[in-house]
Amino acid sequence: MSDPTPQQWPAHYTAADVALVEKCHAWIAEHKYTQAALARLARISSSSLNQLLKGVYATSPTPLLVKVESAMRHAEETSGHAMAAVETSVFRVAHTACDMARRYRNFAVLSAFVGTGKTFAVKHYAATHPNTYIIEATPTMTPQSLTKLLARMVVGLEKGSIADKFDQVVSSLKNTDSLIIVDEAETLTPHQLHTIRRIRDLANIGIVLCGTEHLSGLIKPAHGQFDQIRSRTGFWPETVRAITEADAAALVQAAFGAEDVADDVIARLYAYCKGSARMLVEGLVAAIKEFRRGRSLDVKLVDAVAKQALCLQSIA
Repeated sequence: MSDPTPQQWPAHYTAADVALVEKCHAWIAEHKYTQAALARLARISSSSLNQLLKGVYATSPTPLLVKVESAMRHAEETSGHAMAAVETSVFRVAHTACDMARRYRNFAVLSAFVGTGKTFAVKHYAATHPNTYIIEATPTMTPQSLTKLLARMVVGLEKGSIADKFDQVVSSLKNTDSLIIVDEAETLTPHQLHTIRRIRDLANIGIVLCGTEHLSGLIKPAHGQFDQIRSRTGFWPETVRAITEADAAALVQAAFGAEDVADDVIARLYAYCKGSARMLVEGLVAAIKEFRRGRSLDVKLVDAVAKQALCLQSIA
């Protein structure tokens, strides 16, 4: 079936939808992707993408076309990154947390197991959204060192007392759309947290606390050290334990570009990584690229690399 001419597009395809379809066709041809590979990146079914591009999708194509456009954009951002900027479920919830905290000028809490990609996601958000400041908390950080760091980041201030620096930070941020992201937030002490909370209250800006599964455990107990955060938190999803197999498929497809990765290969890689995006991308995928040496990307190669390069236990 040939693609419809502009006069043949169904009525529920808007002009913007048609433009996106044409953009998809051009992108696929330019980047030499198959429709199956692009569908995997966009986390939709191949049949849905095929119907979208043929103009026969039964309902409004806009939501899915937006996902496809986003997947194409992120695919072009992967160069130079250890982990592709793919909109995994973790990536999306992290960006939602940041958007919610910024919009409503309160706290958002993002907790996830190590290796799921939460830090990558918030760093990507900070890199692509102006007036976003990201801090990596440490157990040795004091309220004074935290204030100094923010003064350097926000106003470029090196000299002056701690009180002056605090006031300058608040003054610079006050009633703006600024956002502060605190990564490794589970390591915060009550004193550090008090400083961050006061900045939020006085400046009227958003704060995202990002950390491991232990972060939620600190905030949940009534009258605990994070208790004053509870009433100020507007977004607090359940702790992310692992990436999904669909996430893994999108990450693997992005890593191998236009090469069409078989479903059984993705399933095997997902089984080995056990829900860790870091193990998947920085371990398995990186090792396959290093030791592949022209061989076909199949389950046999995955098993060999997992065993010989990463000492992983064989999967039956």
